[in-house]
Amino acid sequence: MYLCPHCNKPAISLVRKMFTGPAVAFRCHNCEEWVHTTWRGVIALTLLLVPIEWITGSVPLSILFFLLAWPLVNAFMPLEKSHPSRLRILYLLLVILIGVSVLPLGFYGWNMVSTNQDILETKEKELQAFTSESLAQEISLSIGNVNQRVGEFFDSVVPLATQLPASKYETDPRLRDALQRFASGQSDVIFVTVLNNEARGARAGEYNAASDTFLRKDLETAFLTAHQGAEYRSNPPITIMRSGQNEPVMLFARPIKEKGDFLGMLGAVVTLEPIVKRLRDTRTRTGLEAYIVDNSGRLVATNDTANNVAGRDMVDIPIVQKFLESGGHARLTETSDFNLHEGGKAIPMLGTYSPIQNVGWGIIVQRKQSEAYFAINQMRRDTIFLGLLVIFLSLGVGIFSAKSITRPLDQLTQTARSIAKRDFTQRADVRSRTEIGELAGTFNLMAEDIQHYIGDLTEASEQNRQLFMGSIEMIAAAVDAKDPYTKGHSARVSQYSVILAKEIGLPEEEINKIRISATLHDVGKIGIEDRVLKKPGVLTNEEFEIMKRHTIMGFEIVRQVKQLSEMLPGIRWHHEALNGQGYPDGITGDEIPLMVRIMAVADTFDAITTDRPYQAGRDFPNALQILRKLAGTKYDPIVVDAMHAAYEKGDLKKAEVRRGSFITVPDAAPAPKPAPTTST
Repeated sequence: MYLCPHCNKPAISLVRKMFTGPAVAFRCHNCEEWVHTTWRGVIALTLLLVPIEWITGSVPLSILFFLLAWPLVNAFMPLEKSHPSRLRILYLLLVILIGVSVLPLGFYGWNMVSTNQDILETKEKELQAFTSESLAQEISLSIGNVNQRVGEFFDSVVPLATQLPASKYETDPRLRDALQRFASGQSDVIFVTVLNNEARGARAGEYNAASDTFLRKDLETAFLTAHQGAEYRSNPPITIMRSGQNEPVMLFARPIKEKGDFLGMLGAVVTLEPIVKRLRDTRTRTGLEAYIVDNSGRLVATNDTANNVAGRDMVDIPIVQKFLESGGHARLTETSDFNLHEGGKAIPMLGTYSPIQNVGWGIIVQRKQSEAYFAINQMRRDTIFLGLLVIFLSLGVGIFSAKSITRPLDQLTQTARSIAKRDFTQRADVRSRTEIGELAGTFNLMAEDIQHYIGDLTEASEQNRQLFMGSIEMIAAAVDAKDPYTKGHSARVSQYSVILAKEIGLPEEEINKIRISATLHDVGKIGIEDRVLKKPGVLTNEEFEIMKRHTIMGFEIVRQVKQLSEMLPGIRWHHEALNGQGYPDGITGDEIPLMVRIMAVADTFDAITTDRPYQAGRDFPNALQILRKLAGTKYDPIVVDAMHAAYEKGDLKKAEVRRGSFITVPDAAPAPKPAPTTST
């Protein structure tokens, strides 16, 4: 994402781009065109700030997230074409509209949310405090009432029990009647019993305590405690299964003694279902989760009996820990925030505890903060939704308004860029009665004048080019005319060179350079004496040295024309060989430019396939085989392969057909021996 949109190459280092601000313009390292970073990353992160702040509940954390995420987001934002001094009207209008509409709304909404949040938090805390204190008073009165009624029952039965032998406890009708009357007259008493010192006796009530393992064990504990002369009360309460549901109960027990002797025990099991029912009513009316813990942090009763049972250890809950810090003797109600850990997740909670006097228990009410502050969160969501809606409306209105202004300007800009790229046929299609329309009309008139002027220049340039090429071809023809055996040689070498350059895949500009250089490659022969140039036989060593000077002469002649400087290598080195055995400089391998390698193959191919005083012209396949044998030592194998490929494609067909019409000198004196297959 750090690539230049102009040249598709890295415009800037990735690290630098990560920490570059939005809308920063700079030049590409490669093409020197202007590019700039975008606002899109900032806009995306800014829109995320509100929900992130809502999730974390902390503005500093949200800003920290923005600072940490910005480099990563910016790294993936693509660069855009730019001009350093341009500020788009579209962006300016959008900023103004958003600033006018969204910022005041956002400021007002934020203040309203903050104010209402404080009010709702206070209301929620007041509700929890009032609820917990009310429940604490009710439960305290309820437990006190139970203690009083059970105590009165024990006080009425103990004198009767002390008058009877222990063996009569199980059968005495007066004891049975007392137990039955108490059990039936108290709706919360589900079981009463009187036991002798052998744990035998009478019982009454709608529940059979012996059928429940935990209650039976608690009765055994109570009996042992009574045997030691102390009263007993279940702490924490016991959970039994009754009517298919969990139900917390408490066992009260008192010893029966006469003159210090242990005679037996009175016991009563009281259900705490009325208290649980009151806790459930609280949840139904207020939605608060309510439960009671003892001074050890164990659960006494709860309005969620399906998931919790009496006796469960609750000390890992922070609000319970606060209650236990007072040693179970708290006097005041306290509300606090805390986190409840469930399934490895921390759930933010708001809870309140109140002490239940005279019992040592605590009543705790709590609620998830997401539920407690639901109205606040809903208000935040509504504010965000409304803000986003206004932003989108502003964007829509801004884009529509700005486009009506910027569209004709963009068309005018595109037309200007097309003209800058030499496409003078383009016109700005702007139909407007405003100043922009007038500007476009004037611009089109200017473009039309420029097109006519450029057309005249192009025509003159083409005439000059044709004159230039005609002059070059005329010079080459004049050189070839000195020797009837080489008539048309320069034109054919130029033709073969162009075919090879196209086969290799060179660009058109390079092909034109090769065309001109090949046409002028033998221009230096104009300075070679006719006795050497036109000699009908093999040259002597001295004459060959004179002939070799045509490369240097051609180089010196052409170098005086500045416009032909790029064609000089082909003129000077077209007789060089890969193995360094060529002339005039004996360069080797990669020192020889590709232009020269192409012209060397084309020059030799024409020399082999045309009649010379020292040899008859070969056919094209035979000439290609000769080139193949010399590939790698004298000629470039790639260029030789290109010549073979061009022949197979038929690109040399016209030249092969014309070969039969080449001019041949009649009856020249025979040469003493054949010359080597190379051109001069």
